[in-house]
Amino acid sequence: MSDKPFTGVYKADLQHAGTAISETITILSEYLKYRDWERLRVSALEENLLKKRSSVTMSNILRAVRHRFFVDRSPLPSADLVALAVVADIPKTSKTQILYPYICKADALVEQAVLRLVKPRLQGSFSSDLTKEDVVNFLREESSSHPELRSWAESLTKRWARGFLALLRNFGIMTPAPKNKLLTPRVRVETFTFFLLGLLDSGLSVSETLANSLWQLYMMSEREKENLLVEAAAKGWLHYARAASILEVKPRYAS
Repeated sequence: MSDKPFTGVYKADLQHAGTAISETITILSEYLKYRDWERLRVSALEENLLKKRSSVTMSNILRAVRHRFFVDRSPLPSADLVALAVVADIPKTSKTQILYPYICKADALVEQAVLRLVKPRLQGSFSSDLTKEDVVNFLREESSSHPELRSWAESLTKRWARGFLALLRNFGIMTPAPKNKLLTPRVRVETFTFFLLGLLDSGLSVSETLANSLWQLYMMSEREKENLLVEAAAKGWLHYARAASILEVKPRYAS
């Protein structure tokens, strides 16, 4: 992930299912019964797992979950590990934060808006407010190098902007409506440790893990990472030691 301009083709996906946090947790929890996406999909539709009035709504959410979690997102942990996390005895806030980078990674326009619109306002001298008009203007600026955005109807552009603001609120990056003040995410230790150990398990070194661009989506400072390392070590989840610029991080468990 990068805050450099995106050179691929944007797709309008966010408005189809939104963040669907509670629905995603339900689907991933159910997935553990099957460990097979197609069987889960058929069962979810037949039994109306999400209790939706519209089969189209249900299908849109299932399609979004599949695209976000059941596509290789290496070095992020696999869908099986995310499913285990959402049924673990941890706060729902932690589970919600774990879902966040997968949604960004699955939708380049969401990722770019976070990194190039939200992040500078939180870390620089820009206004810490973000309005629907600001998001619409970002989309229009992007359309200069992305002709696919120029084909969007005005109604779609505004709907996408509303959906993006809702995403920020759902993940604690913006105050509740009607206010539009941006908030720096406060990453929970469970979320941090889940990704830290997952990145290490993927084969990355400690330095590569802590420098991974994943943390940019959470706008995390080096001080915040170190504080969370200390907290995770205190909970007995990993071994952490520092000597000047030398870091040692080791999992306490084999998996």
